[in-house]
Parts: sequence; C-alpha cells; structure tokens
Amino acid sequence: MARRSNPKGFAEPKTPYGAPRADGIVADDVAPGKRRLPAPETLPDGTTRYFLVLGPKGRVLLPVDLREAMGLQEGDVITGWLKDGEIRMHSHRHGLRKLQGEASSKAATGVYASDELISERRAEAAKEDEETLLERPAHKKRRR
Repeated sequence: MARRSNPKGFAEPKTPYGAPRADGIVADDVAPGKRRLPAPETLPDGTTRYFLVLGPKGRVLLPVDLREAMGLQEGDVITGWLKDGEIRMHSHRHGLRKLQGEASSKAATGVYASDELISERRAEAAKEDEETLLERPAHKKRRR
C-alpha cells in the first residue's frame, strides 16, 4: 500500500477538532468555500463587521479588503488585545500614527511638558520654603 504524502503549503492533516458545530456545520465545509460566509457589513456607527473562520491551529485568514483597509502586508506585525471577550487589533503603523497624532496635538498648544514640570517643581519648592520659614521659631535677640 502506497503511503500518502501531505499536501504542500498550509494544508494540514485532519485533526479530531474538526467535529460538527452546534448547528451541524463543519468548519472544514466553510473554509474551502463549500459554504459562503456573509459579506462584510457596515454597522450604524460606521464600524465594518467581517465574518472570519478559525482554521487549523487557530489561524484566521484576513480578507483582502480588510488587510488593505488596515494597511497590512505579509510580514507586518499586528498588535492585538483581549478585553471583555472581544479581540481588538491594529497594525503597528496605525499605532505609531495614533501616538504621533496625540503627541503633535500636545505640542501644538505651544506648552512643553518639560516646562510645565519645571514650573510645578519650582512652585512646590517655593511653597516648601515658605512653610519652613513659618515653622521656625522666632530668633531671640542677643544680649550685649
């Protein structure tokens, strides 16, 4: 009996986790295109919702239009975090642009954080000097 070789690429042998889901749809039927996923949907708040399939070993394929909207290319790094059961992701470029925007809006006011810090420290030092002077006992006059 000839031994079958595994297909090249991302294809992997079947795992015991490919069991039917609650509604009887097998994940393997969706992935190869036997069942179409709903098209992306724009919600009233402007958010676009995509339907994705979790593949072997937890892999998720991001559709082309989603990758283009995020400005992602192969090899790019994505930052993701989980909060209240939701996953949120952004590209590192997006995160950098967001930080640069916040920094430039603060710099646009003409007040530097370093100047604010120095003035706060000087005010605190002056207040401490004033309190120290008030706490000192009055000097007694010397007798001659």
